[in-house]
Amino acid sequence: MDTENLLSSTRILLVDDDDYLRSVLSSQLRNKGVLAFSEVARASEALDQVDTFKPDLILLATEFPDGNGFDICQRLRARGFQKPIILLTVGEDEKDIVRGLDNGANDCIAKPMRFSELFSLVRGQLRQYKTSEDVRFMTQNVEFQPNKKTLTFSDTQHVIFLTEKETMMLKKLFQIWPEAISRESLLSEVWGYQNMVATHTLETHIYRLRKKIARLTEAPIIETTQGGYRLVKDENLLDPEC
Repeated sequence: MDTENLLSSTRILLVDDDDYLRSVLSSQLRNKGVLAFSEVARASEALDQVDTFKPDLILLATEFPDGNGFDICQRLRARGFQKPIILLTVGEDEKDIVRGLDNGANDCIAKPMRFSELFSLVRGQLRQYKTSEDVRFMTQNVEFQPNKKTLTFSDTQHVIFLTEKETMMLKKLFQIWPEAISRESLLSEVWGYQNMVATHTLETHIYRLRKKIARLTEAPIIETTQGGYRLVKDENLLDPEC
């Protein structure tokens, strides 16, 4: 996934009480192509906003009048939030960096920061997360957990189990979204492009995967394109779920 698509398909939450920083960073992120961005100024609002906005990445200050980012980070991890958290520390105190990492942060950057450095961290953390075993994806009220090989319909918590090949195909489609992937590329990714594997085998697996998805939702998730497949564009797909 290229840089532009990586950021445009990401939900970013900024938790910081600095009005100027929130304003400037919001503008910078939108200029970088981020389509889904939310911000809160109080520590007490952070957890509720995570539940409501469902971010793919959190930029979290460490100091607030009503709390601190270290505790918020720890509570998020305790609740099962697995997506990247970057702490915005005040200065480069090694103790704050160690404390942040110990409380579950993926990385730290000192304020005032260079935005180019911050965006580099953001892109790096997103790439790392989206290829990790813990990643989860959400679309059409269906949650996909590759490590468990499951699809779960959020309204009823009905679970469908996937085969290894179905899991690999669906994960690749999520990772490459919003682009399509050719049949040849998908065969290469999932089967190692063995000469004896025909496109008919891939089409059969896609058909079975679609049938499983249909047991959870009537909304189409995988569409056929010229020469391949793509996930159907959905507002929830503007960012993977944790």
